[in-house]
Amino acid sequence: MRDLPIRTGRLVLRPMIAADVPRFHALVTRPEVARMLYMFHAGWTLAEAGPFLDDWAWRGGLKFRLAVEENGLWRGWIGVDDAEEPEIFYALEAEAAGRGLAREAVAAFTDFLFERFGMSALTAGVFHDNPASMKVLRACGFHETGVAPHVSRGRPGPAPCHMFRLVRPAG
Repeated sequence: MRDLPIRTGRLVLRPMIAADVPRFHALVTRPEVARMLYMFHAGWTLAEAGPFLDDWAWRGGLKFRLAVEENGLWRGWIGVDDAEEPEIFYALEAEAAGRGLAREAVAAFTDFLFERFGMSALTAGVFHDNPASMKVLRACGFHETGVAPHVSRGRPGPAPCHMFRLVRPAG
C-alpha cells in the first residue's frame, strides 16, 4: 500500500506541518483565491488556520490536506474530504501557475487516493470563472457532470459551479 509522501517528477506532496500554517493562511485568504474555494474568505484569521489544519491533518484516513512542494519550496496544497464519493480540492500560489504543477499534483494525488482507499469515484467542483482549474481536471480524466449554484465564503453570493467526477480506472 502506498504511503506518504507522494513524489512526482517535480513535486512532493507531504503532510502539513506547523510551519505551513502561515503559508496556507496567506494563500487561501487572497481574495482571488478565496473566491475559488468554498470555505475561506479574506477575513479568515491566522488564529483559525492552525486548528483548521489540525482538523484536516493526515491521520491515515480520508479528510486531509497535503502541502505541495517543488524543490523544497511550498507551492500550495491539495486535499480530499470523506464524503461517500470524496471531493478533492487544491490551490497553488500564483508563482506556480502555468507550468503544469497543478495537473501533476492532481494526477498523482488521485492515483494515490484510488490505490490507498479503493473508492469507486472522486469528485471536484470548480466555479464558472476558473477555467484553468477546469482544464486541469479534464487533463486528469475528470468529466463534467453538471452545473449547480454553490456558495463560497469568498463571494457575495452563490455562483455557478461546474461539477466533475473521475471514475476509478479499471485494472
